[in-house]
Amino acid sequence: MAESMAPTKPVCILEIFAVSQGIVGIRGVFSNKFLAMSKKGKLHASAKFTDDCKFRERFQENSYNTYASAIHRTEKTGREWYVALNKRGKAKRGCSPRVKPQHVSTHFLPRFKQSEQPELSFTVTVPEKKKPPSPVKPKVPLSPPRRSPSPVKYRLKFRFG
Repeated sequence: MAESMAPTKPVCILEIFAVSQGIVGIRGVFSNKFLAMSKKGKLHASAKFTDDCKFRERFQENSYNTYASAIHRTEKTGREWYVALNKRGKAKRGCSPRVKPQHVSTHFLPRFKQSEQPELSFTVTVPEKKKPPSPVKPKVPLSPPRRSPSPVKYRLKFRFG
């Protein structure tokens, strides 16, 4: 038997919060753990918020954000280590030479939580039409007259492009 196609709830929602100017922390809403980067550049979850959990947030020219570790970087060159995901969603090591701010794997689009969906419709009431008095009775019985005005709901439609 086929399963119903009910909408699924998100597996993971990340909350980004400010620590200081340009420095943010990233917390998993359901797990209540913080994203952290180890000394070896690996991403992991931490139960406590430490210096490993601090990231430098940068707004790129293409409207994406990048997150670099605030304390860890390559010692010789000073290159920053970025949060990056591969095409399957697995975390890449920040110390990898391929993880650069220009690479697509480091680009993220933050979404702002809306407490509830805005209502994109409005309701109007159609006024009753007054019937002129008819002196002659019709031979065919008419439908019963409306007792109350009926509301009509209009949905707003957006067209882009």
